[in-house]
Amino acid sequence: MNAPASAPGDTKADQRSMAGRQLGRYEILTQLASGGMASVYIARAQGVAGFERLVAIKVLHPHLAYEQEFISMFLDEARLAARIRHMNVVPTLDISDSQGDGYFLVMEYIEGDHLGALLGRAAKQGERLPRPFVCRVIVDALQGLSAAHRLNDEKGNPLKLVHRDVSPHNILIGTDGIARLTDFGVAKAEVRMASTRAGQFKGKLSYMAPEQASTGTTDQRSDLFSMGIILWESFTGRRLFKGESNAATLNKLLHDPVPKPSELWPDLAEFDEVTIRALQRDPDERFQTAEEFVEALEQAAGRAGVASTRRVAAVVRQLASEKIESENARVRDAIDHLGRSHIGQGHLPMPKDGLSQPSQTYSRSLPEGSISGVLPDGTPIFIRTGNDPRMLRWFVITLGVLVLLYAGFLGWQFTRNASVEPSPATSPAPTSAEPQAVEASPAPREVESARPREEKASPVRTADVEVEALPPAEPPKVAPAPKQQAKAKPRRQRRRPRPTKAKSQRRAEATSAPVEDPAPTVAPTPPPPKAPPEPKPVDIEISNPYRN
Repeated sequence: MNAPASAPGDTKADQRSMAGRQLGRYEILTQLASGGMASVYIARAQGVAGFERLVAIKVLHPHLAYEQEFISMFLDEARLAARIRHMNVVPTLDISDSQGDGYFLVMEYIEGDHLGALLGRAAKQGERLPRPFVCRVIVDALQGLSAAHRLNDEKGNPLKLVHRDVSPHNILIGTDGIARLTDFGVAKAEVRMASTRAGQFKGKLSYMAPEQASTGTTDQRSDLFSMGIILWESFTGRRLFKGESNAATLNKLLHDPVPKPSELWPDLAEFDEVTIRALQRDPDERFQTAEEFVEALEQAAGRAGVASTRRVAAVVRQLASEKIESENARVRDAIDHLGRSHIGQGHLPMPKDGLSQPSQTYSRSLPEGSISGVLPDGTPIFIRTGNDPRMLRWFVITLGVLVLLYAGFLGWQFTRNASVEPSPATSPAPTSAEPQAVEASPAPREVESARPREEKASPVRTADVEVEALPPAEPPKVAPAPKQQAKAKPRRQRRRPRPTKAKSQRRAEATSAPVEDPAPTVAPTPPPPKAPPEPKPVDIEISNPYRN
């Protein structure tokens, strides 16, 4: 249940009532500042796995949280500031509403202080801010203001934005040495939901341009007049248009002459021209753009130059050390009181997949070779020492692809060799002079019985012819099987040895002798025949004419 709203202006009551309040995913820690329309708090953004981030949350005062005009102004500030993306403008991160507290604006938390507080502390110490420090802060603020003046809408049309509340309190200087412009709550643009009512001033009177204070009309040059007032006060350490009442302040703003900075401090003579030009009451005689103002100020800085961010950060820590330490101490106390967000030991939040799932624990099965543990603060650690199973899966897939490619190559090689091998129809026919290799003989006995018939049919001459011993018949040569080659080459013809006289004579006698039974049909590839039997000796009576 929300605590009752505190009375406006009661800072302590507001701090007590908002500390520990949960606004969405943001938890209020402590109050940072309070203005006329809203209060600013330091909060922490919480997320999974112990995520924390400090942010600044701007919340409307309770008595203005449901006023239509102030809600419109609040939403306009959020829309305009969120469009400006520049390092010298405080980033706007989010805007939302909460039940019972209205709208709230989330901005980046800047550790440091605003320029007005630094000027006041330096004056209490009887000192002035260093000139290079002032030049750097004003240059950064002018660059942020230039980014706001050049802002366009989503269609590229210029919004002609005017801040209308440029003051030292709206220039934040962080411990990082960067000055940032903030608070666009009363800014004027071409498109706004809120409009200024007649007779109503928006902004601080002592930092307004004359035309804004007198008639309420403003343009971007009005912001440059306000920057001129800040430059004059930062150099001299005094207030320029400050009266005892609003009427006296307005009279000084409209009619009093502006003294040169060198009239108070002679060492500021080189800045007289740039300061007096920025404070011209006629808008046409001032600087027309923020970039022009920056160039004139950098030229006037001369040898002293502009301080570095490191030097600016050192000055901020020196002047705002107590304030920064106090804020940090209050933030630590609030976190210790509310509790730190961390992972409970043994629990790991898992991402949501459609429906909400309970958190998993570390007791689940871990991959082989993994070591898990928890640090003293509850942070889980995982150390994997074994092989990654994903690597094994990819290795198996790669091996399978290689096997498939090799099998395809073998199949392609087999089909290619089969297409190159000559068919039996196109193979050359064997010559009659060479015996053919046969695979099988259906009647080998008939071949053997054919030879005695041939011998009986052939007459033998005993007187005129000398009988020579026939050499044993050579077994027919079997043609070797053709080897498979990658490419078909023409077969080289071998020269066969010419037959001897005895072989040719025997082949001629065999062809001339009558054959009673036809020779058996020889198969295209008959097997090799058996060796013929040795010829039987024939008793031949030879008469020698020289014998008595």
